[in-house]
Amino acid sequence: MRTALCKLPHNITETSPMSLTSAPTALLCMPPGDARDTLRAALMAMNVLPQDILPSRSELGKLAQALHAGSRTVAFIDLAGMRHALPHHLALAALLPQPEARKRITLTRTQQGLWPSDRAWAKELDFADLVAQLDAASLESQSQGVLAWVAEHTGLPALPRDSLARYFSAMQIKGDTSSPRGLIRKATGLTAEALCTELASNVKSLSRVYRLKSYPSCFVGSEAVAWLGKQYSVSAAVAIELGGALQALGLLHHVVHEHAFADAALFYRTAVSSDVDRINLAATHRLLASSQGVQVRDRLYHGKTYPACFVGTDAVDWVCKQFKLRRHNAETLLNRLHAFNLIEHVKQEHVVKDGLFFYRFVAK
Repeated sequence: MRTALCKLPHNITETSPMSLTSAPTALLCMPPGDARDTLRAALMAMNVLPQDILPSRSELGKLAQALHAGSRTVAFIDLAGMRHALPHHLALAALLPQPEARKRITLTRTQQGLWPSDRAWAKELDFADLVAQLDAASLESQSQGVLAWVAEHTGLPALPRDSLARYFSAMQIKGDTSSPRGLIRKATGLTAEALCTELASNVKSLSRVYRLKSYPSCFVGSEAVAWLGKQYSVSAAVAIELGGALQALGLLHHVVHEHAFADAALFYRTAVSSDVDRINLAATHRLLASSQGVQVRDRLYHGKTYPACFVGTDAVDWVCKQFKLRRHNAETLLNRLHAFNLIEHVKQEHVVKDGLFFYRFVAK
């Protein structure tokens, strides 16, 4: 953490975690990194005291009490950061039974892609929002309304954009350039999701054939590299890094998940899908995991038994039949559940694939 971020605003005093009832406070259950540092700086600029809390079940359990007692208290909880304590957002919702407490929580997911249906699910559960981009540019633009939401719930005036920009400059908040999201923002000025959408709209996705097998709705890596280079005036090496950053966030993948993004005659797809966007994720998860969903049973592979699991191909079959989707879109839908950690490979080795691989539902 930057030394400068340890300095508190002039009217904020040091206090013990989760002890405030009146001072404007933000409880942060987030892993160390640029996103947390930038958010902390923005909160300090608003005269909101950021307090870190541990990602443990007991601390998250106390968080509800703190939110109930502190009328000027909000919280940010990173879904990936809390997973060793609580596996997913449904478990967190169960731990926080009061809707009013959940309304004071913004969930974050900075290390994976994020779509409108993902945010909609979080809001269905009464969380304030689910956000992915917490860099200086996003907070300054107020595009996600994060700081406006903090101001509303802490009783503070909204911070003007120019004031926040000056504060970031004074605190030497320059933005992350090493993470996938930081690299994309630096090279293109876009969020990862916006770049993915631009790529999907401008690089031809066609049915392509390799060794007599057809791969629908995919594009060639070398064509994507050429478009990225021309569109954003970057070298081929940087264009490859941009594609790799999208892949690291789960927004782009090789058609059979075998290759990293490359300037080559390899086939890739993005996670952009209007057909998947129209499907309610919460209802899909409930039905898929029910007795009417995919078959779950013990399975044997190389002499080892994997209890209570299902086959990737069977799940894709079920989704195709249920929602009238093509197989690659069904795989995309299942991986949106995987991004919430509701589905996992039995050995936690990869995402959901349309193949003979074993997966299980993650219990609460």
